[in-house]
Amino acid sequence: MTEEVIRCTRCILPDNYPNIDFDENGVCSVCKEHEQKYSNIDWDARRKRLERILDRYRGKGKKYDILVPFSGGKDSSYTLWLLKNVYGMRCLAFNFDNGFLDPGALAFAKKSAAKLGVDLITYSPSFDLLQKVYKRALEVTGEFCVACVVLMPTAIFRAADTQGIRLIAAGFSDMLEAPPSWSSFMDRVYFKNIMKGAIPLKELKWDYFFPSWKRMFKVKQINLPDFIEWNLPMIYDTLNRELDFGKSMADVRYDCLGTPHSSFLFKSRTGIGKYEYLYANMVRCGVISREEALSTVDEREPKTAPEGFNEFLALLDCDMSIMDGISEKSILNFKGRNSTVRKLAIKIREMIP
Repeated sequence: MTEEVIRCTRCILPDNYPNIDFDENGVCSVCKEHEQKYSNIDWDARRKRLERILDRYRGKGKKYDILVPFSGGKDSSYTLWLLKNVYGMRCLAFNFDNGFLDPGALAFAKKSAAKLGVDLITYSPSFDLLQKVYKRALEVTGEFCVACVVLMPTAIFRAADTQGIRLIAAGFSDMLEAPPSWSSFMDRVYFKNIMKGAIPLKELKWDYFFPSWKRMFKVKQINLPDFIEWNLPMIYDTLNRELDFGKSMADVRYDCLGTPHSSFLFKSRTGIGKYEYLYANMVRCGVISREEALSTVDEREPKTAPEGFNEFLALLDCDMSIMDGISEKSILNFKGRNSTVRKLAIKIREMIP
């Protein structure tokens, strides 16, 4: 990393991270917020709560108890393995292809599902629709990932609903992976307003809008890392032993082939790298050292457009002109759902069995 960048002495966040402050020891405010939120978790109580939730849904479906979004990456693979082999749940694995799914990840997903004796379904929306949505999002927000933030959950909930499954369990770790709320928050109201005037709503309805009442009352989603300590070294050991994962924490692996391009666009738009906030989280959680994080970010964070960037843009029917004024583009330039309503809906959803 360059010496000119002032960084938190505990994690690696730089001083141009929005709304960041440093104390007299150089520790950033994000580290303090993280410590306050996660340092006193009673994991035994969380695990017991998870067991109660799983007991509530076990045996309730006709064929499956639970749906697991399954990309073939470490988190979803461990989630599926754990629910099947430790908790004895009847799992349906659901693989979503956003048009840029790494063939190696899909091949591993198929192999792992077969080895676990778990049914696997894959959904691939029309790339013609995906291309139009990605293009519109990229042109007006400076990133294309906003489309997946709505598309993927919709596909997951629809798959659960059509299979008569009332519980979804994902492997997303808020503690380790949560992006900054100022950069990546998205809801269906934002999405609808971003697409307005570019793509007719009737073209988007099935793939991008799942009924709110069903999301609230009929299908529940949990994230396993909210209930279990997500020990990455142990997870890699388990997956390599049980599923021949063939990867370690040192490996660079993207389930989505658009990731390098997304990272470059994010850095160009915000001045902050995706790997910076991701590895800052990992340092706070004790997964890697600060020195390892700095070295990894220096190696992986894109400093220039990644190889194949122009070809990637052409695939979305775009060109380098989308970089013009990219720092002024943002999801937040559009109207989203009222924050009070959103928070209340989330709270009610979490309370419902």
